[in-house]
Amino acid sequence: MIHARIFCALALCSLLATSGCKPIPTEPEPSLDGLVYTNNSWGFRVSRPSDQWGIDVATITSQRDINGLPPVTVRILSPGITSEFRPQMRLEPQALRPRYVSMTLDEIVQTFEEEALMPAFDEYRVIGEKQRIRLNVGEAIQWQFRYSQLENPNRRYPGTRFLVAIAIHNQVGYYLIGNGSRDAGYPLAEYEQIVASLEFH
Repeated sequence: MIHARIFCALALCSLLATSGCKPIPTEPEPSLDGLVYTNNSWGFRVSRPSDQWGIDVATITSQRDINGLPPVTVRILSPGITSEFRPQMRLEPQALRPRYVSMTLDEIVQTFEEEALMPAFDEYRVIGEKQRIRLNVGEAIQWQFRYSQLENPNRRYPGTRFLVAIAIHNQVGYYLIGNGSRDAGYPLAEYEQIVASLEFH
């Protein structure tokens, strides 16, 4: 099953593009052990907040990133509710293109905001301060934003409030975004728990 890739829709094509330039490496299959999802090819693991949360993983085997790996999207879905959409956090690893390899994490965050989030979300505005989160290796930067749906609603990503986090490891960017709204709920504590659970190996 192929799902729409979140950051392509957010104009990440200009920041991190896929390219068929190398053969796909043969590596151990991704696995789910209890709450922990492990992807050995991309070198990360991430945990669901509880077994009430669902998980869906889509790998686009017909494409390759510039590191030769097929793109993958991990969706961690909140417990089922009756609203029109289900709050969920998406995680997508993307190989950094040469232009971005020398950037700091702060510079990549700023570029992502300017090139992906601001064009995609009408009246994008950050809520509170950006936070640095210590991971098992390195750190992530996470922040919240809101936007107005009145002028130009983003139909692909419903909701009005979001948590975004970015981490960099071994020339790969790990991008997470979780959505929510007043009506559908906004599981901020659980989203922060997911971000903090990100590990590299």
